[in-house]
Amino acid sequence: MVTILLIVLALALTYVLVTRAVNARGYRMASGKSFRKLARRGMLPKEIADAADEVILDRQRRNSARLRHDPVYADLKTQPKPKLSSEQVKALKRARLNVRDEWLDHMRPGFYQYVIIFMVASVAGLILEMAWMLISSGRTELRVGLVWGPFSPLYGFGACLLTMVLWNFRTAPKAQVFFVSALLGGGLEQTTGMLMEDLFHAQSWTYIGLPDAITQWIAWRFLFAWGVLGLVWCRVVMPEVIYRIGEPTNRRQIVIVSLMTAFLVVDMLATLFCFYRKACRDAGIPPHNLVEEYVDSRFNDEFIANRFQNLVVGEDLEPNK
Repeated sequence: MVTILLIVLALALTYVLVTRAVNARGYRMASGKSFRKLARRGMLPKEIADAADEVILDRQRRNSARLRHDPVYADLKTQPKPKLSSEQVKALKRARLNVRDEWLDHMRPGFYQYVIIFMVASVAGLILEMAWMLISSGRTELRVGLVWGPFSPLYGFGACLLTMVLWNFRTAPKAQVFFVSALLGGGLEQTTGMLMEDLFHAQSWTYIGLPDAITQWIAWRFLFAWGVLGLVWCRVVMPEVIYRIGEPTNRRQIVIVSLMTAFLVVDMLATLFCFYRKACRDAGIPPHNLVEEYVDSRFNDEFIANRFQNLVVGEDLEPNK
């Protein structure tokens, strides 16, 4: 599981790095959403604003001449396009970081941000886990965690939990962030594994057989991985992701997130009830009402086996070799 989490982190880091590269190109050409946001907020230093105006005016002249089929466009095409210097681009990056950090200092992630983080992390975790299974073992295995939708909620909960706990550690010493993240990840794995085992007699992973296993669901190597994961998430990924999600600016965004939340809640409750009836069927307990009869017919053992292909119910996973 932690291996896939590290892949999710790698994807998030790739997103951040690509975003920074796109922003850097936009800064050099005085264009792009990030540059326009800085300009609107009046965060451009005077000397950069003047140079940016020159770049923007040149671009407007070229576009206007091209659209009007002006003969002067032939001469403009041969002239080098003015760009901001490397030092000016660095100044713009510092200005954006100042805007971002100032915004983050005066806000705290709430319902809106957590729902989006949960959805994105759940879907990304599912896709990457299936891709990892295909690459590592050549198997195409469905790795969903809910009865409806392409979601693996463990990754969503993990991303939200890291954000919630580590939010106040953004400027804490790295060793402290590492230690808290390791404890957090180990606790999440242990709690999730125990609940799955005790409530539904189900297992999705095991560390038994590993030389550094602490419990069935915790191992030293993965505590270290959780520490690294939390450190990078806290210092690099989380601030950028929260800043880009931002605050809702209209009612439509709030309505969409509220509908997404309602669907996820119903999906989770339905999943829990399906596994509850699975445990009852295994114990020989018949349905007592129309709802339980419907669940037993619609979400029977065959459905669970096909839907949750990485889950073992009623038996133990084989130890690692």
